[in-house]
Amino acid sequence: MEGETNIFPKADAEVVSEPCASCGVKCCNRFAVPITGFDLIRLIEKTGLEIDKFCRLADSKYIESAPHSLVFIFNKGELEERLLTLIRKKNEYCVFSKHSKGCGVWGSHPMVCRAYPFTVDEKGNIQSVKNFVCPRKWEKNEYAERAVKAVVAKQNLEIEAYNKIVRKWNADHSKEKGEKEFFEYLIKESRARSR
Repeated sequence: MEGETNIFPKADAEVVSEPCASCGVKCCNRFAVPITGFDLIRLIEKTGLEIDKFCRLADSKYIESAPHSLVFIFNKGELEERLLTLIRKKNEYCVFSKHSKGCGVWGSHPMVCRAYPFTVDEKGNIQSVKNFVCPRKWEKNEYAERAVKAVVAKQNLEIEAYNKIVRKWNADHSKEKGEKEFFEYLIKESRARSR
């Protein structure tokens, strides 16, 4: 797997090196963090944790839209729609959040976290999300444009590949298999595609 692309420029007298560091990690306690199989592999390699210690197939009806495909799981005779997410602790923070000390898996953190709050529009222009979680106005000197575009592009490629894996699972296995089999399938298929 590739190393971390730093979207923040080196600090100098005029530039804040990591604007996120002054925020109090609001995005880490506001959102369900959808992940892909590629994120899953990076997190397993970084932490050595079992899957059920840091992620879950969350009930999709409680989560706002994400570009990640819903996973269909057969559970107790019912077909359920789930979204693969990181676990949130009782205080609503991400399982890997160290609060003011930042991310406990920095460098292996999910691609949606690496790209947030940036997107790239159809013309190739960088946009930043403006909402209550990330209300600041991002100035061009606060991020490295080329790095942001690279991170967003990689995120989009990984989500696209993940969605193909999930759609194949849904078509071929969802009516007879459960969570355990899904995770085995996802890891196998994600490893095959990341070579």
